[in-house]
Amino acid sequence: MSTNKTPISHAADETPKTPESAETRRPKGGSHARKRKLRLDRIAVIVVPLLLIIVLIGTLCLHSCKENGGLNNSAKVPMATPETSADAKSEEESSQKEDAKSTKPEDSEPDAVQTTTEASTAESTKITLSADGVKKGNLILINQDHGYTFPDGDPDLVGVHQNSNDSYSVSDMDVQLDQETLEHLNDMMAAFEEETGNRNLQVFSGYRTKEDQQERYDNGSSGFRGGYTDYHSGRTFNIKINFGDGTSDYYNATKYPEYSWISEHAAEYGFIVRFPKEKDSYTGEEGRSYTFRYVGTPHAQYMQEHNLCLEEYLELVQEHTAEDPLEIKTADGTYDVFYVSVGGTNDVSVTIPSSDYSASGDNMSGYVVTCQMTKTDDGESSSDSSKSDSSEAASDSDSEESSSSDTDE
Repeated sequence: MSTNKTPISHAADETPKTPESAETRRPKGGSHARKRKLRLDRIAVIVVPLLLIIVLIGTLCLHSCKENGGLNNSAKVPMATPETSADAKSEEESSQKEDAKSTKPEDSEPDAVQTTTEASTAESTKITLSADGVKKGNLILINQDHGYTFPDGDPDLVGVHQNSNDSYSVSDMDVQLDQETLEHLNDMMAAFEEETGNRNLQVFSGYRTKEDQQERYDNGSSGFRGGYTDYHSGRTFNIKINFGDGTSDYYNATKYPEYSWISEHAAEYGFIVRFPKEKDSYTGEEGRSYTFRYVGTPHAQYMQEHNLCLEEYLELVQEHTAEDPLEIKTADGTYDVFYVSVGGTNDVSVTIPSSDYSASGDNMSGYVVTCQMTKTDDGESSSDSSKSDSSEAASDSDSEESSSSDTDE
């Protein structure tokens, strides 16, 4: 007999399938994602603080650099260049001068020979010396070896009689001298009268033309040919003493000591004895004390102090340059004197150490440049600084005076 077989239902045996929940659903590869997330979290924990630290350090450094930069700018000193160092030096010198002036006592009375840096005139200046000017100036040398060419404009002649003061007389109305020379002669004669009360000195025989001098040479009254006497300079003249009784004699400080003031103080006014005693080997003329020559104050005082004639002095000056000048100290201040050679017909440019200067040709080969470096405050003269023994400055015997009058009166 057959048995009815019940069909086996696999469905009844199967566990019913329920929807997967979010918690139970695990996507494929889920364990790797968890690991990456964990690493990123750890990196963030480390990197973020580091970034904050770096930002903080950068901020602090920037702030510090700004502060240091400000300090550096406030204490910055410019580098020394030729321009800045020169400007700084100029400003420093100006400041020093102003300080010196402001601190100087108003009631102080400086010595007559004192030199003062407060009144310094030193300021470099470039000048041009013309070739034709070598034959002109207060220091030109005219003697038997150096003839005179009579350049235009020098000397600047004026009549002595017409322009003299009442402190002395003039031999005639034809006597002429260079204007600057006459101005200093008037000052000296006025001071002489004020000091001694005497006004009986007389000036004679000033400027001479070439023709006049040649005539004197031809008739034997002078040993210098036309063109070779110092009288051509217009800065040389003779002095004699009128005694008021119709007699007179050539100026001689040794023979007439009451008139020695002239020999003692002539240099203060720029005058020298042109033919000093015992200098005939240089001048070519026998020494006599009554012929005077204007050369300028610092030069006259130096020559008197060192017993030099004009020829010797010019020879000395020619040894000095602007870099190694001859320094002369007077009651008026300090001077630097030096020589500038001028060759041929070309002008010469030269830088000198002061804007207060004078330049004179020497009638040979160049210029004597005189720079006043300092000035005294009052300019008063000190007789002690410029005096010399009258017997040294103008000492001649009676026989010397007599023979001189026959040679170049």
